[in-house]
Amino acid sequence: MSGSAFDFRDVVYAYRSQRALDGVSFSIGLGERVALLGANGSGKSTLLRMMDALVFAVGGTALALGGPLTEAAFAEEATNFAFRQRVGLVFQNPDVQLFNPTVLDELAFGPLQLGWDTARVRRAIDAMLDRFGITHLRDRSPHRLSGGEKKRVAIASVLITEPDVLLLDEPTAALDPESRADLVAFLSHGLREGQTVITAIHDLDIIDHISDRSIVLDRGKVAADAPTLDVLHDIDLLRRTHLVFEHRHSHGIAAAALHGHLHAAPDGGATT
Repeated sequence: MSGSAFDFRDVVYAYRSQRALDGVSFSIGLGERVALLGANGSGKSTLLRMMDALVFAVGGTALALGGPLTEAAFAEEATNFAFRQRVGLVFQNPDVQLFNPTVLDELAFGPLQLGWDTARVRRAIDAMLDRFGITHLRDRSPHRLSGGEKKRVAIASVLITEPDVLLLDEPTAALDPESRADLVAFLSHGLREGQTVITAIHDLDIIDHISDRSIVLDRGKVAADAPTLDVLHDIDLLRRTHLVFEHRHSHGIAAAALHGHLHAAPDGGATT
């Protein structure tokens, strides 16, 4: 698939006087799988929200799918509607996203908003329930589900509208090991070929499974933009951007020396 999903040039965004994004530049082509890496406060979640037109740049130029990503452009109903058909965001906390009384209603909401006919909606729901193994949950309240089940429903509710671009904010956060493994397997092999997938994440253990390219953010700036495997092997970069930390300890009383070990920062922060 050719064309551009996003083009950002010297993009700035600020919360009050604090710059969350400070001169960010990159291009992401349609069909790419990209990880947005960074410690807490690096700007990756803000960047993902901007890609979903939830916030807008206060400086620089941002384009999405060839059009301006600006508040003025999205004030036009036709522009906003067309964009929502093509771009979907899965929030880090599924409780923020799930609001319908049943899983069935949750999956139906997006297609109905887009004006799909009833027969198409029913076919899509049945296919999505089967695809995610959640048919038995169709009449359950989303808020009574486990964390892993909620995450599956949240992703299904976005994918059902067949977006060209899927945005994911910390998709493995707060998942148990089995649910995490299931989600990684799905993101690795279960998505439509050619779909653009952009994932904000600090979990280094899985990024080589879900991305080919990584953009590393540090204090609102792009610290690196390279193939994911190159980023994973750049230990100085990972230390500098607080994605790993070095823990020094001895192995028992008889150990004559301390040994340094690198650890992925568990919460996006780091201790050095």
